[in-house]
Amino acid sequence: MNPRDLPVLVRPKISDEVYEALQAMILSRRLAPGEQLSLTHIEQQMGISRTPLKEALNRLAHEGLIKIEPRKGTYVADPTDDEISESFDVRRALEMYAVKLAVRNMTPSRLQQIRELVEALRSLVQGQDENQILQEYFDLDHDLHLLIVETSGNRRLRETWEQVNLHGYMARVRYGTAGTLIDSTQKEHEEILRAFEVGDVLALEQAMSHHIDRAKRSLLQDLARREA
Repeated sequence: MNPRDLPVLVRPKISDEVYEALQAMILSRRLAPGEQLSLTHIEQQMGISRTPLKEALNRLAHEGLIKIEPRKGTYVADPTDDEISESFDVRRALEMYAVKLAVRNMTPSRLQQIRELVEALRSLVQGQDENQILQEYFDLDHDLHLLIVETSGNRRLRETWEQVNLHGYMARVRYGTAGTLIDSTQKEHEEILRAFEVGDVLALEQAMSHHIDRAKRSLLQDLARREA
């Protein structure tokens, strides 16, 4: 047989599957902040060895979703107010740069995708109990911002954004409330869409900066109320 006739096999690494499964459990609150992970239990439940588990845990630790403490254990991260604030500040800088690049790379089809996501967010809010749709709204919000970052065309920018965004996303999913949070967020999404439609870079930068900074303040205020 000619080697060139052999098919190319694409099989995900086991560590990638472990990483994705644990990340989903952390972000969905099935693993609580501060909870200690039993590595032996994870190995038994998932039918894996320690090597792919360690690879997955190292990735999660790099993203700040878990903390590995030598001779003590591995714990789900419980981000401090300062860590959340810093993550939002870095995210704001990244997205302000991303919108500038996105305007240059914008196509009619990509603009339509952004428009459809904003419309989906708008439809989700209208006539529904905001507390019932909070998780779905946050997921769509994440998709919208990811799409904007992807439109920048800068792969390293996207990778960095995904890393720093996880702290804020995890905190919002766990502790966020509805009410003025979603109302304000949706108004800001509409402003961002309008700025994209006319290609106004300055308006985009201002709208994105205000949007992320307001979200940071709302989340930190919510955390403070819960701690009180």
